[in-house]
Amino acid sequence: MRIHHSPIQLLTLALCLAALSSCSVTKSKGIAERAVAQFHDQLNAGRYHDIYVQSDDGFRQATSEADAVALFEAIRRKLGTVKNPTQTGWHVNATTAGTMVSLAYDIEFSEGKGTEQFVFHVTGGKALLFNYNVNSPLLITK
Repeated sequence: MRIHHSPIQLLTLALCLAALSSCSVTKSKGIAERAVAQFHDQLNAGRYHDIYVQSDDGFRQATSEADAVALFEAIRRKLGTVKNPTQTGWHVNATTAGTMVSLAYDIEFSEGKGTEQFVFHVTGGKALLFNYNVNSPLLITK
């Protein structure tokens, strides 16, 4: 037995799948954006251990807590506190292995400017830090 679908049925199905995917992408992006705000609050408060233990297993496997804390301390010492982050880009990659959200920011610290790149693994309604990169001339010259 063959089932035949009309072009309108197929188009309706495609639109429904696109809408569901869009909702998931938007939700994951929002969860990751809230995680960036939490990261900045923790960074400003010197809660580096909290950042580390709340991160994804992949982050913790890639760097030791001592190395992560040393990086966060250097950021605070050389750049100061986060004052004004402005999102400049984002990307969501949803796969069967999970959803990864990349966010890019131009950021104003109390001592100067820089850029940040975050990658979060979004699972169970939570965004877990998978990768973090900060770039500023002050990290080298100060």
